[in-house]
Amino acid sequence: MKDLKKKILIVSVKEKPALFLKKILLDVLFNEIVIDIFSFKENEIEELNFLLNQKTHLILASGDISFKKVQHYASNFKIIKASRDVSEPEFFDRLFLIPEKKNVLVVNETKSGTLETIDSLKNLGLNHINYIPYWLNCNTDYSEIDTAVSPGMLNLCPTEITNKIDIGMRKLSVPCFVKILKLLNLNINYLEPYVNRQKEILIKTYKKLSNEFIRAEKLKNSLKSIINGLEEAIISVDNEYIITDFNFSAEKLLKCNTKEILNNKIYEVFNEIENAKEFFVKKEKLNNILILDNKQFYVNYLPIYANKKISGGIYTFKEVKEIQKKEENVRRILYKGTYEYEAKYTFNNIFINSTKMKSLRDNAISLSNSDSTILITGESGTGKELFAQSIHNMSNRKDGPFVGVNFAAINDNLIESELFGYEEGAFTGAKKSGKKGLFELAHNGTIFLDEIGDSSLWVQSRLLRVLEEKEIMRLGDTKIIPVNVRVIVATNKDLKSLIEESKFREDLYYRLNVFKLRIPPLRERREDILPSVKYFMDIYNIKKTLTKEAQNYIYNYNWPGNIRELKNMVEYFSIKSKHTKIDIDDLPYDIMSNYELKKSNFESDITLNEKLQSYNQDLIKYILEITYSNKNNHSTIGRKRMKSILNKKGLKITDSKLRTLLKHLESYNLVDVGITKQGTIITDKGEFFLKNI
Repeated sequence: MKDLKKKILIVSVKEKPALFLKKILLDVLFNEIVIDIFSFKENEIEELNFLLNQKTHLILASGDISFKKVQHYASNFKIIKASRDVSEPEFFDRLFLIPEKKNVLVVNETKSGTLETIDSLKNLGLNHINYIPYWLNCNTDYSEIDTAVSPGMLNLCPTEITNKIDIGMRKLSVPCFVKILKLLNLNINYLEPYVNRQKEILIKTYKKLSNEFIRAEKLKNSLKSIINGLEEAIISVDNEYIITDFNFSAEKLLKCNTKEILNNKIYEVFNEIENAKEFFVKKEKLNNILILDNKQFYVNYLPIYANKKISGGIYTFKEVKEIQKKEENVRRILYKGTYEYEAKYTFNNIFINSTKMKSLRDNAISLSNSDSTILITGESGTGKELFAQSIHNMSNRKDGPFVGVNFAAINDNLIESELFGYEEGAFTGAKKSGKKGLFELAHNGTIFLDEIGDSSLWVQSRLLRVLEEKEIMRLGDTKIIPVNVRVIVATNKDLKSLIEESKFREDLYYRLNVFKLRIPPLRERREDILPSVKYFMDIYNIKKTLTKEAQNYIYNYNWPGNIRELKNMVEYFSIKSKHTKIDIDDLPYDIMSNYELKKSNFESDITLNEKLQSYNQDLIKYILEITYSNKNNHSTIGRKRMKSILNKKGLKITDSKLRTLLKHLESYNLVDVGITKQGTIITDKGEFFLKNI
């Protein structure tokens, strides 16, 4: 089942830095996150409160000021301050031209931001400058300074400074990006595309700088400190193919010392390669594959220009095996946006308590090592995909892919091309290179077809052929592709009823129904309900207990959403409950109202007045009077204002208990409780009841 995107709220004093950070994160994590931004100077606090209520998973503050401000309003949220560094070297050539020991003003909004900028510049090897920190409202004496450097904030620079160098806004540091991935529980492989952007800029910068800069010792040292951190082996040469520089990865690749490499021609250093000179000099043969120590390396060449003439070039070497690994990770990330590409869960992740579930688990385990098709049935939220993934991870296909697809989530026009793939030109909008289908991606693994009852009759006929012949044909192609795939299907619908309605193929049903696992709903195994609650409370590390009344409410609820709904309830009261005991007031309204409705079925002969005897009669009377008064004034009343009026009348009540009481009065049709800011209003029945109290 596809997870919802994680929500990040970026807060800043001004909107521009927030927009910059938003772009950086979305460039890499657009499939995983959505981002809201808030600037304290341009928005009201009400807007911040509204954004905080949108199920925000993480708050990212752009600096010290916004970090301290948002802590005041969102102390219960995960909040981190963006740490940044100078990773996009715009106009660095101008920095190298600054004379030795010259005083230069470094301008930023805050003291910490200024000091971070200075540290970043020094870490890149720009140590010849005497940096003078400057931030808003500081007392720095800049009377003798004529040059200023800033990461996108030159508007803060004193007007007296004549020479201003904008080195571009600072990106998130790698440790900060990794921290964001960990806090949002995202794949660490997203770090690679984030770092790759930096690599591209560094290579472009290397090409851009003129020949005199490249010869300058300061520039060489600075660039070397950067490229030494790259995985690729990098070797630069001049016009005569003499090696002028290289990084640590190249030294490791060649297994030579500096004297044996530097100032030697590159094809002489690689003299063990047959036709080495031809390989490196005839650059049309690059990009090409080079074999060293029985390892394959992809070699690329980038020429360096000075005054529109080639002044040398850069060779890059990367092991083919590592490229293939990265490509595989990319494919997994790309497909993870819509489908599950690997199985995360095992039987250990499924809580088993009742005899029914133990028998079901044992049956599923016994079917795991078979390659036969399995049909899993059960209501929504019972855990059909958990069983499918657990079966895969218990089978001899566990090292292969697990590809999941939900028929209810994909348009009928797309499902066929997604399942079976297509060739170039198969239809309008098709990729030039074509595309593999999910059955091909699941080769030697398992494909999980969820909500099979929502598939069209045409797709069903294609599926039947795949199951019988173990082969597929891409759209627009005539070539048969054999696939070795184990198929597990699931549905929450009655397939036999669909057959009678001519919406499901009978032959496909019997082909799928080789082995059948039915997951019973919670209401059929009530002995699992309270132990399951305890299981999820342990997972969430909730050190609280349920009152007896709360347990009764939970036990007697029908749980139409099954385990998924139960898990959501535990998460709900883990946040809502502020006490050591979880009472009925801490339960979701659906559970409370359902229990009250059940009770009312047994109390049909009791008058409404008798039902309300257990409540504070003065409290009910005043609530009805307040809502009646507002109705006559053609208005509603919010809970906050109602609580204030009641407190002034000496009727003290907490917000939680007032909300619960209003819900109960609504269940008796005495009031209508609006959503969000609509407020509460008395009903006709409530008016009648008020007059007869």
